[in-house]
Amino acid sequence: MPFINSIGLKEAPFSHAQKDILAFMLEMYQVPVNDADKIIRIYKNCEIETRYSAIEDFSLDKEQWKFIDSSKSISIEKRMQKYFEIAPSLCEAAILKCIPDRTKLNKLTHFITVSCTGISAPGLDIQLIQRLNLPTTIHRTSVNFMGCYAAIHALKQANAICKSDANANVLIVDIELCTLHFQAEYTMDNIASSLLFSDGAAAVLVSNEKGIFSIENFYSELALSGYNDMAWNISSSGFLMTLSGYIPSIIAENIEPMLMHSLSKMGMTKSDIQHWAIHPGGKKIVNEIVKAFDLSKEDVAVSRSILHDYGNMSSVTILYVLHKMQEQIKASNENIYAVAFGPGLTIESMFLKSC
Repeated sequence: MPFINSIGLKEAPFSHAQKDILAFMLEMYQVPVNDADKIIRIYKNCEIETRYSAIEDFSLDKEQWKFIDSSKSISIEKRMQKYFEIAPSLCEAAILKCIPDRTKLNKLTHFITVSCTGISAPGLDIQLIQRLNLPTTIHRTSVNFMGCYAAIHALKQANAICKSDANANVLIVDIELCTLHFQAEYTMDNIASSLLFSDGAAAVLVSNEKGIFSIENFYSELALSGYNDMAWNISSSGFLMTLSGYIPSIIAENIEPMLMHSLSKMGMTKSDIQHWAIHPGGKKIVNEIVKAFDLSKEDVAVSRSILHDYGNMSSVTILYVLHKMQEQIKASNENIYAVAFGPGLTIESMFLKSC
């Protein structure tokens, strides 16, 4: 049976208080007076205190900005250059927290890289093979541009690999540098993105040796009614995010029947689940899931804690939730239900058991 053996995390280099990011946004966008009070209220009520970024500008005065230019759009080339300056070192640090013993790196058989905020060929996978001296015969897979649920998709791939190969040792590394795609145009989509998204990296080792979680099953559905409400597209000035205000209600409409379908597949009921690892895509999304599942404050305490301390790191976030959830688990064989959301609108879920 496949297991998650370990999880390693690495924050982006610059920590920003949400209040400082708000001040940056008001300055950058030159927000009209009629909108300023509304935006200030949204920031204050979002339940995010701190976010991490690959760039320093969000806590600096305008004359100190180094990456963002208020007078012109940042080119996609400049954004990707910054991504590949920073991503390899963050990934390496996350991997070494996941696998502190470097001698074990030589035993890796498969390598899955995950990101929807940077892409090139040769890519991040080959850069990390060089940096860490991984076997050049390692099987490589890249999961790109899938959005906030991509880590669960990568774990699904690792699970399948381990089921087909008893000796597989699969390393997943996930990095999202969302803030590199800051957009200078004043729109509500850009305001929403700038309110929520942040940067981070995580690594996961999956094998058939007993670990911290056993991987039990997966279930996914598409809520096609939300096809146009969450999107992530490449443009000449960076990656563009579309975030409709309808996303929380679409998730609320679809999550309960999806839960019932996934529980049925596992032969379980809602009362069988001890821990809820919910991707905190935002305060409203967490609130709607609480309503749909009739969850307690304790059930979503870990998700809210990650949202408070880190914001939404896209696909990396669920791995931070699972890492922190280890603090709550008191015994083996406790059931964990993990769920994340992304463009499509896609809902990906995963069942784990504590070991």
